[in-house]
Amino acid sequence: MSNLFKQAIKSKLTQKQLNIIRKTYSLSQLAYQDLRVNLLGQILPLKPTAISMMANDVCNSRCQMCLIWQEKKDYEMSPDDLAQVLSDPLFSNVVDLGITGGEPTLRKDLPELFRVACTSLPKLSSASMITNAIIENVVKQRIIQCAEVCRQYGKSFQVMVSLDGIGEVHETVRGRKGNFDSAIAVIDYLRAAEIPVTFGCTITNSNALYVDELLDFVKTKGLRGSFRVAEYINRLYNEEQTEYIRNFDAKTAYHLGLFFFRAEHSFELNSARQKTYRSIRGMLAEGKSRQTGCPYHTQTVILTSRGDLLYCSPKSPIIGNSLKESAAKLYFSNLGKRQEIIKDHCDDCIHDYHVPVNFREKVAFFFKSKRRHDKYNCQKLVKQAAQLSKRPRNIGALLKLTSKAVLIVGWYGTETAGDKAILWTIIKNLRSRSQPPEKIYLASLYPFISQWTIKEMALGEVVVVETFSPEFEQICDRADEVIVGGGPLMDLEVLNHLLYSFIQASKRGAMTRIEGCGIGPLVNPLYVQVVAEIMRLADHVTLRDAASAARGLNEFARADIQTVADPATDYVKSLKSQLANTTPILGKCPNVSCFFREWEIGYAGQRTTEEYVNLKMQFETELAKLVAFVAEAQDSAVHLLPMHSFQVGGDDRIFNRRLATEISSLFIESEAESRVLFARFVVSPEEILQTMYHSQFNICMRFHSVLFAEALSVPYLAIDYTGGGKITAFLTAKGQLDRLIPLEDVAAGKWQAKMESLLKLSQV
Repeated sequence: MSNLFKQAIKSKLTQKQLNIIRKTYSLSQLAYQDLRVNLLGQILPLKPTAISMMANDVCNSRCQMCLIWQEKKDYEMSPDDLAQVLSDPLFSNVVDLGITGGEPTLRKDLPELFRVACTSLPKLSSASMITNAIIENVVKQRIIQCAEVCRQYGKSFQVMVSLDGIGEVHETVRGRKGNFDSAIAVIDYLRAAEIPVTFGCTITNSNALYVDELLDFVKTKGLRGSFRVAEYINRLYNEEQTEYIRNFDAKTAYHLGLFFFRAEHSFELNSARQKTYRSIRGMLAEGKSRQTGCPYHTQTVILTSRGDLLYCSPKSPIIGNSLKESAAKLYFSNLGKRQEIIKDHCDDCIHDYHVPVNFREKVAFFFKSKRRHDKYNCQKLVKQAAQLSKRPRNIGALLKLTSKAVLIVGWYGTETAGDKAILWTIIKNLRSRSQPPEKIYLASLYPFISQWTIKEMALGEVVVVETFSPEFEQICDRADEVIVGGGPLMDLEVLNHLLYSFIQASKRGAMTRIEGCGIGPLVNPLYVQVVAEIMRLADHVTLRDAASAARGLNEFARADIQTVADPATDYVKSLKSQLANTTPILGKCPNVSCFFREWEIGYAGQRTTEEYVNLKMQFETELAKLVAFVAEAQDSAVHLLPMHSFQVGGDDRIFNRRLATEISSLFIESEAESRVLFARFVVSPEEILQTMYHSQFNICMRFHSVLFAEALSVPYLAIDYTGGGKITAFLTAKGQLDRLIPLEDVAAGKWQAKMESLLKLSQV
């Protein structure tokens, strides 16, 4: 649109109307791009808009995932050669150029390659390069020269520095001592020089376990960058590197699935990269094929240092040499090979090629979100539920249930170790019936999480369905029995799917049960209404504490509630007799085991944000002192174990790593590394129980860690972070309030007398 036309429109329309026009125009542009590039790009091929160019085919690194370093120096296009190649009409639409290697800074004339690109590519707007930063001073010099060339020609310029871990982890992957320090030095130098710099992490079998720590590190430094999984790539000569590339066992693959979820939701800002991370997670943790496209399908091309042309790095054959033949002729006359690559290899390619969210994906997301909002709106569901009459409760039928299909709903897909133990008990009870269900379905907010739980807990054949999906709704319409399994009925929007499932079941007269749940924190008036309807529609209710039962009676008029032990207790009891012959998962004995979580603002009560932040800092400082005190008193190592390992709900491993640093600072430096240990992998409920059983003392914070320790009859301290909530209620019922300390008392340093008393008790 012309500026004059834009001004005329602005003068006559409201801001709201202008926003609608802008969104419509943007969407139409996206639709055209999707149609032209993604749908018609193979039929009516386009000229490339980006080039990935290898400056050389030699390297001074010794990377596990690449064997270029074994190559001998061969022909490298001179700047004049490059000018000849780039003058070809094929490259007239190129806007982005990325120079890689080998290691591009080994070329003294590297700045001239950028100069040729700037003068030969009429539409070029941005240029970039990747470096291993091994020869620190040379790398700095070359980059400054390249940046100056691009600045002279008005082109943007940025650098990616390879960074695969912290310290020795990075150097193991790259095969070069001292490379971590040189990489950080180059990054810091470029940031000071105001040259845009990012990091690039390649994940192999060697560093897979340590990528979370790298993410912690780069977030602390304020660095941006990307993570990729090492892939078999023809131009890297790495087909024999099977020890390192995509060689992950099931647990490591799941660990990486959790990591890429974290990177997508708490680090990456670019929607195209977020889409790539979702695809990588699907391939690693869910067994899916590639779920994102690739710019090399239509718009990007590889140019090697010899002038060879390839359609992509991983699987493309050399289609010809652009110094000997026209690049355009080579590119357009061999498109059948590109089609073969797409057909035979792309579905299994995990390489991190990024493409933006396209028009079809955006529209699909809009309609999926609208459908979910319309169907699962809490206010609408409350009204629907209110129209259902209260049915007579046939409690006697519970003793002889013969349900063929049972659906379990709750917070699954975000389950903690305690939730997993609850699920184990629910399923055990279902299968203990005289006529067990033929099918057990588990509704999961994030199915890859629950799939792992089924495997980890050896639960056998349980069908995991995605909550809110059409499949979930079909099962709601045909299940004979719906169970809200464990977890608290609390202020969360996803209460909506619990009420939805009860509404559908109640319409058909199917059995509805609440099994071993708690109530609260629950204060939001709308969610109170939702819970009220869930309680009203339930045929049978068991709650796990007296406070919840009292609220059920007084607020929700359920006089028939049974108060039962938390279902997780049965799981602990089933393993208790077997634990004597096990060992702690972190190996070192004796130990003090800790089960902490980050204290979140949702538990701050009436405190201001400033008050919350100050109290949180004080708590963490004193908590480290408390742990070190117990470890010294017991002459023990410290084991920090997660009860939860997923971004949604708070990954305890993140907090544990931070706290480990704080605790280590309180020990003699030579002892710190061996005294303070934290789990990098996910930890199963059974492994938690093993460690608890063998610990000299346990310090517990998450609710189910307190329950586990109490059920095992092992020495423990419970920290109440809920302000007198479920932990206090549980220990009150158990007569164990002497084992409780409020978080505020820890923060105030009022823990030593309590600990001395409990440690004496544990030695009796």
